[in-house]
Amino acid sequence: MAKKLILLLLCSLLPGWHWFEPAARRNQKGVEAYRQGKFAAALEQFLSAKGLKPDAQQLKNNTAAALYQLKKYKEAADEFSNMDESKLGPARAGLHYNLGNAYYRLGQFPKALESYKRSLQLAPDDVQCKKNFELTLKKIREQQQQPQQQEQQQDARAEAEKQKQKYEAMMQFLNQNEKQQMEKKKRKVAPARNEKDW
Repeated sequence: MAKKLILLLLCSLLPGWHWFEPAARRNQKGVEAYRQGKFAAALEQFLSAKGLKPDAQQLKNNTAAALYQLKKYKEAADEFSNMDESKLGPARAGLHYNLGNAYYRLGQFPKALESYKRSLQLAPDDVQCKKNFELTLKKIREQQQQPQQQEQQQDARAEAEKQKQKYEAMMQFLNQNEKQQMEKKKRKVAPARNEKDW
């Protein structure tokens, strides 16, 4: 699910930036740290560069990607959501894909499904996005089935409880009936009389 995150980061120098600009240099350091798997250091560089160029969409994307790798999915989703997709051009599909991944990790499957759907509208041949779309759809169906299964289990428990109560009531009745029968037998049996021998 993270393959596209790295693909969007490969553009280390932002369009229209020169290598000597501080934001571009910090972004480059962040991309290098990201490639080495040092996501905390990458995030620090991206945030520093973003402080210099707060409206740079690729810096927002890089920041969100680093947050995602650090398992800060809520912050990553917020960062992806704050991007202006009209300024991304062909990278719009990747934005929605990444946003879908973040929502999926948060367990917000309907939002993830919608993001994957938008990504597929922009890039219909994206096989990984199709797989994620199907996986998310499966999760949504499972969630919808869980309440039905829980309801069926509760119904089965309630029915079992009713049967148990009926059984206990019947046993109580039989026990009382048996006691009454025993008492009647005791009353009917008179002590044996000794007959006199004459």
